[in-house]
Amino acid sequence: MKNILFTLFVSLFFMACSTTSLKLGSDAKLNLNFSSETYLLSDKVLDRRGLNFKDLYVNQYKLQNSNARVLFYEDARTALNFEFNVGGLYSVMSIFDDVKEYEEFYTRNNLRLVQIKLKDKNYVNVLIQESDSQIYSFVYGFSNEEFTKIAQMVKVDERVLPKLKYEAVVFSSSSKPLTNWNDKMVYFTPLIVPLRSMGRL
Repeated sequence: MKNILFTLFVSLFFMACSTTSLKLGSDAKLNLNFSSETYLLSDKVLDRRGLNFKDLYVNQYKLQNSNARVLFYEDARTALNFEFNVGGLYSVMSIFDDVKEYEEFYTRNNLRLVQIKLKDKNYVNVLIQESDSQIYSFVYGFSNEEFTKIAQMVKVDERVLPKLKYEAVVFSSSSKPLTNWNDKMVYFTPLIVPLRSMGRL
């Protein structure tokens, strides 16, 4: 009996701890991988821009899926001897012009789904992946319906998802990224700091 309970506990532990991953492949497909499932978020790159802040490297992608939905995907990586100063959510909020308000929708391990309030009072649906303190990636521009569908797929409990509080903005092929990467934000906020050997607080 003890062996059965132990095996069940270990299985549940690893199932709960399985990470999700947000990855843009060489085939231009942005996939959300979770457990043994894969969900295609987008399959076409409309535009790409690389930003170099010496100790921080950012790739911005403008994407489109088969339904003509436009999303923005951003991948940020620090140099080996640097890390992000704060967690993924607060780092991303600072990149959106240092906004202060958000609504948590759903969190699973290293993946967060939030509605961030922009300076113009609109909300945007943002899916954030925190791989570790040196790599953050996020994608935004989902409609409320799409965002809810993603949360339903990745959730692992029986909890009923709350209804999204705000109608989020969506984008067209003429839209530009809403993020504002700049030297002041990176170095004087600061967004990144020298790697702390004892881990982040």
